[in-house]
Formats: sequence, structure tokens, C-alpha cells
Amino acid sequence: MDRRVRVLFVEGDEDPTAVSPHRLESGARGVEVDGVASPAASDLDPATYDCVVCNYALADGDGVGVVSKLRDAHPSLPVVVYTAVGDEAVARDALRAGASDYVVGDATGEEAGTEETTRTASDEAATLERRVVAAANADGADRTGERARTGGSTAAQLETLTRVLTHDIRNDLSVVVGWADVLRDAVDEDDEEVLDRILDNGRQTLELTDVARDAVEIIVGDGTEEVEPTRLEPVLRRTVQTRRETFGDAVVELDEVPTCRVAANSLLESVFRNLLNDAVANHAGTDPAVRVAGERDGDIVRVRIEGGATDPDGRRRRALGESELDSPATGISLFLVKTLVDAYGGDVRVEDADATVVVELRATD
Repeated sequence: MDRRVRVLFVEGDEDPTAVSPHRLESGARGVEVDGVASPAASDLDPATYDCVVCNYALADGDGVGVVSKLRDAHPSLPVVVYTAVGDEAVARDALRAGASDYVVGDATGEEAGTEETTRTASDEAATLERRVVAAANADGADRTGERARTGGSTAAQLETLTRVLTHDIRNDLSVVVGWADVLRDAVDEDDEEVLDRILDNGRQTLELTDVARDAVEIIVGDGTEEVEPTRLEPVLRRTVQTRRETFGDAVVELDEVPTCRVAANSLLESVFRNLLNDAVANHAGTDPAVRVAGERDGDIVRVRIEGGATDPDGRRRRALGESELDSPATGISLFLVKTLVDAYGGDVRVEDADATVVVELRATD
């Protein structure tokens, strides 16, 4: 397909994706885009478009419903679901309904319009264009694209490459996990264990993309955000909720925590996400249970992560006392925790025989 790919973009105001129809077309050379709020599948002429991009959260339904209607009316028209609010269940349902691809986006928020969100949107637009062109050219005859151009230092190039790779890997893994979950109804009892292993490894690798992205952001220097007053309670609640969704068999409880702000930044969630992942992964029993609690003592806020985690060889204790990534005791996730907490002017340590982790942060109000 030598001409530009013609795209119908079904945009949902409820889906805070970084790429709009206008941004996709203005930042791309290979596509031309029409944006609509809700397509009428019966009135759509499949000869007009080569591919449909659809947000998941729409004002009058969801993207899975749009995929189903378009597939029924126009079986050969590829549909790519693009969302910032979906999860594995949405990926599974979209693929089962007939979506050609599923692209995970970063949600825009209060920081919209900043240099970081503009850069994220540009990365996502490039990714979305590649996936749309690939879907429109399903035979693979015309999937070439421009070589990425990055300027500046090696560190800047590393940061750009890591952002693009982790974003693309995360997209592909979400599709893999979604397809694997679709198979659950098709496998017999003997094969369920194999399927569970595939899903578990897929989810763990998805977690690693988050760790890699955050680690590069603080290693390259320019990616490190300034420390600023950050609300602790919503960060903990959001992190605990996502861990519950990721580890369906684990019990993750959140007790009362101080409602104050602490010296941190947007990467504070990464600190607690990685500590909770480590606690669940190293749980002593077959039924992981983790408890998160916080207290304020003057200008210090302490968050305790307790549970049945074990640390028989002192790995966690040594790792949180190291400051070098190449230390044999330190994995990348705990290195990230230690580096971030140090940057916040706080402290992280292991207490007691049950390897309870304590994070101390400076209160700012």
C-alpha cells in the first residue's frame, strides 16, 4: 500500500489517551485521519477507510461494543483498540470481539501540556501509527517506517530508546496476555496449569517494563524529577489497588495512613509498587498476605509493609542498604526503591525477623 493509510478514529472523551485524531495525523506521514465520536457501523463504507482506531471508554458505550458491531458489518476492516483505562480483561474482550490489535496508552492528567506529556504523546503517536499501518497491511507487504532520529547525548538517546521499547513491549505483552486469557475456556483441566504459567510470566514481564522505564528515568539524570510535596494517601491507595488486580491470589490490605504530603514526586508509586511486588513474590506460604500501614511522627512519616515475606539469606536487607546497581545483592527493583527514597531525603530499611520493610519520608505540611 503506497498511499497513506486512511483511518477512522473513534474518540472517547472518557478515555484520557495522549493521542487525539489531530495529533495522530499531524505527527505522522503514513496516515490520514478522520475523527468521530460514535460511528454508525451500518452506514460506514469500508472502502473509505483502511483501518479504524477506537478508544475503549466512550460516551455511549465502550470500544469492545464498537469492535463487535464493526466486525459484524465489515469483517475485513481492521480495528485497533487504543486506551489508557483498559486492563487485561479489556484486552481479552477486545481481541475476542475481533480487534486486530490492542494498544495501551498513558493517561494524560494534571501535567497535560508539559514537556514530559508532549514527549509521551509523540512517542505514542509514532507507536500507534506503526500498529495502524501494520493492521491495515495485514499481509506485511508494507510495514516499513522511518528510522527514529534522536539528538543529544548518549544518555538522552538511551532514555528515548528505553521509552519506545518499553512502551512497545508493554503493548505486545498486553496482547499476548489478552490472547492467553481468551484460551482459558478452550483448554482442559490438565492444561490450565500451563496457561496459568504463561499468564503469570506475562504479567511479571509487564511489571519489569515499568521497572525498566522508571530506572532509566532516574539514571540518565535529566529524567529525574524535582522533589516536591506529594500526597501520600492516594498514592498508596492506587498502588494497593493495582497490586490486588495484578496478584489475584494475594491479600493486600491497606490500613489507615496519614493524609499529609511528603517530599517525593510522581515516582513515589514506583517505590511502593516494587516493595509490594517483592513482598508477594517472596511470601513464605501459598496464600500471600501483605499489610500496608502508615503513621506520622512529627516531621517523619513511616510506611510499613508487613506480611509473610521471608528474607532468610538477608538479600532484601543487603539490597536496601546498597547504592550500586551492579551489587550482587541488588536487583533492579530494589535498587530503584533505594535510589528514589535517598533522593527524597528519606530512608528505607528492613526490620524484624519477618523482613518488614519500613519507608521513612519527610512530611511537608
